[in-house]
Amino acid sequence: MSTHPELAVDLSASYAHRAGDDIHVVLQLADETALDAAAQLQLRAGRKVVRTPATSTYTPGGRVLDARVPAADLRPGVWRLGLVDAGQGVQPVEARLLNARRQPIALLPGPTPRTELAPPQPARAASPAGTRGRAYRAAGRVADKGLALLPEQRATRYRALLKKAGRRVLS
Repeated sequence: MSTHPELAVDLSASYAHRAGDDIHVVLQLADETALDAAAQLQLRAGRKVVRTPATSTYTPGGRVLDARVPAADLRPGVWRLGLVDAGQGVQPVEARLLNARRQPIALLPGPTPRTELAPPQPARAASPAGTRGRAYRAAGRVADKGLALLPEQRATRYRALLKKAGRRVLS
């Protein structure tokens, strides 16, 4: 990651779209001094980095950077944009490229968000003791319904026998 501040992009004149087998990216940079004529456009998604030559032209609104990237080189996802100068230094751009296979390409304006959500906690597997306890309680409810048909004295004796057998099975 670069320590340079992100270059501002004029959103009214910047865009990205598919053009045949390529993705055509046009960025109008507000800072005229940020780019030399031998610049490259760098796209980064995680560890994957793609660099492509870019042409730079001066306009009254700033510099316009025009680049074409082979679509096959870009996997689906969000790609951070940067400009590579002749000394191979990378200056980030205040825009990202959203690439999806079945949707149009989108240029996401503005600075890269700095906030991130905390990673999700892994789901805990059900403990065998918890599973056994649930099975024990479910069996008890079923037995209570069946034993409710018997006289109370006999039902109490059978409940005690079932409880004793259940403890032996679960231990």
